[in-house]
Amino acid sequence: MNKVIKRFLQICLFQASPADIPASSVLVNISIVCYFMVGVLVSHIDHNWIISLVASLADTIMLIIVTKLLLVSRGLSHRFEQTVTAMASTGAIVGLVRWPVFSVFRLVEPHSQLTSIILLMVLIIIFWSLFVVAHIFRYALDIRPGLAAVITVAYVIVSLIVVGLTISGVT
Repeated sequence: MNKVIKRFLQICLFQASPADIPASSVLVNISIVCYFMVGVLVSHIDHNWIISLVASLADTIMLIIVTKLLLVSRGLSHRFEQTVTAMASTGAIVGLVRWPVFSVFRLVEPHSQLTSIILLMVLIIIFWSLFVVAHIFRYALDIRPGLAAVITVAYVIVSLIVVGLTISGVT
């Protein structure tokens, strides 16, 4: 298991691709559950538990559906397990990094010097997350980096809209 976790970290550091992950339905399921649980934790910083559960569920479903649609559109559906595993596991890792930073951001005074440092850390984490997703899409879909970046931005925008609409429907 340590070897698999190390591979997930390597993807987060752009040293490996989704093809380096074993295709395993068990690994897919564990990764999806971890992604969902970390999503609930991060969402709970700003929302109650019910909204956090629903928001994370919507985000997780979006990850699965978008990944499937992209792979099918490129005729690469055989890469689904590896790609979803890479997306969910790296998303969980980035989320675990994001969680304490976002938590501290909510606790600091709005105009303190620490706020600027934490905001910088938030921006770094957000961009890192986008680059990781683009990296995964690039290799999973066999596309150029620029197209992977465009697809990543579109995916994030659609996902934010869906999650936002889901949250507004719950409240």
